Amino acid sequence: MDPGTATRRRLISDRDPPACYTETVKRVVLALIAIPVLSASLWSLEWRSWSAEIGVAWQYNGEIGSAADRKQPSKIMFNPGGSVLADWDAGDDGWYFRPGAWLSWNLEEVHEGIARPCGEEKIGHMKVLGLMVDAPFGYAFALDGLTVGVQGGPSLYLRFPLYKAELGTADPAEFWKAYYGALEVLHLGISSWVAFPISDQVDLLGGLRIYQPLSPIWTEAPFFHGLQIGLFAAASFVIPS
Repeated sequence: MDPGTATRRRLISDRDPPACYTETVKRVVLALIAIPVLSASLWSLEWRSWSAEIGVAWQYNGEIGSAADRKQPSKIMFNPGGSVLADWDAGDDGWYFRPGAWLSWNLEEVHEGIARPCGEEKIGHMKVLGLMVDAPFGYAFALDGLTVGVQGGPSLYLRFPLYKAELGTADPAEFWKAYYGALEVLHLGISSWVAFPISDQVDLLGGLRIYQPLSPIWTEAPFFHGLQIGLFAAASFVIPS
C-alpha cells in the first residue's frame, strides 16, 4: 500500500463519529419515529365517558431527621375530582386512557428541606391547596354485569402554599423549593376500580388509588414518606357521540 492511500484511509477513519455520538443519533431517530406513532395512537382515541368523583385518602408521614419533632402524625384527606375515559374501540373491555385530577387541602410545613403534613400547633405551617393530576393507561375487563379496570402511570402532585398562620414564621419560598426544586411533585399512581351500570348512560364506580412519591429516591425523605392510599366513589356519564 502506498503512503498516500494509507494517509487517506487514516483521515477517513479520523472523521468517523465516536460510539457515543452514534448511539445518540440512534436514540433521536427512534424518538422521531415514536412521536408520530404515539401521536397517531392518542389521536385515534374516542372519548367515552366522564366521571364526578369523591375520595378519601390516608397520607403517610415519615420520620425525618433525628430531632424531637422528627415524626408528625399521618393525615386523612378528602379528594373531590373527576376524570374522563377514552379507548380505541367501542367495547367494554380492552386498553384505555383515563386522565383525571383531584383536589386536596392540607396544613404542611417544611422540615429539614422536606415538606410534610402537620397540625395547627406548628408555627411554621402553611395552608396548602393540592391538585393531583393523573395520566394513566389501563386495561378493562368486562365481566358478568360489571367492568373491572386496572391502571397506572405518571402523576403530578401540584401544591400551592396559599397563606400562613397569623403569627406564623413560614417562608413560602421554602415550600416552593421543596415542592418543585426537589421535585416532590413527581409520583407514580396505580389504581383499580369496579363499575356497575345502573342505566345505559350512567355507571357507578368504586375503587382504590395509590400514589407513591418518587422524590425519596434522591432526597433524604424515607421511601414511603408522602405515600397516599385512598378509596373513591364516582358516577360516570356517557359522552354523547
